[in-house]
Order: sequence, then C-alpha cells, then structure tokens
Amino acid sequence: MSLISAVLERGRKLDGRQGRRIKVFLKARMLSEGQALEIHLLDISQLGALAHAPSERTPNEIVWVAVKGVEILARVAWTRGNRFGLNFNTPLPQLHLDRLVKA
Repeated sequence: MSLISAVLERGRKLDGRQGRRIKVFLKARMLSEGQALEIHLLDISQLGALAHAPSERTPNEIVWVAVKGVEILARVAWTRGNRFGLNFNTPLPQLHLDRLVKA
C-alpha cells in the first residue's frame, strides 16, 4: 500500500468536486501571465489544490504550477482573498501525488 493510500484509508472526507484531499504545506512556483511568483499549496488531490498567494488571483486564470519537480497546468476555479482553488487540466498521476505528499 502506498503512503497516499494509507492516508486516504484513515477516513479522509471525499469532496465531490475535487476528490479526496490531502492537507499539505508545500512551497511552489506559479507562472501566470508571464510572471512567476511563490505560492503555498495547502491541500491537494489528483484533480486540484487549495493554494495561497501573496496577491489575489483571477477566476479562470490559466497557470503553471511547479512543485518538487512536478509541473501542473491548472485553472483558477475560485478565489477568496489570497486563497484560491486550482483545477488541474489533467488528473495528477498517483505517482506524482505520492511524491508531493511524501515527508
């Protein structure tokens, strides 16, 4: 059983929009409209993530996120102040998700 599977089996709540979410605190780089900025991922699933940036984002903004050697194309789904939801363009492979949540 993978690390991610073990965590999920301990009763993580299933969210219908984004699948099972795993709480994390990961520094990441985000490229948006030609500008790179540092963000933090606060939770993640195969379909999306909750993120925090130093400035507010715009819904439907298309971004590249790079974290721990994994690059993800995503769309900003919603914003609430400096927090925002990301919908990944394609599901994150389980191998990459395991790498991101591994201590």
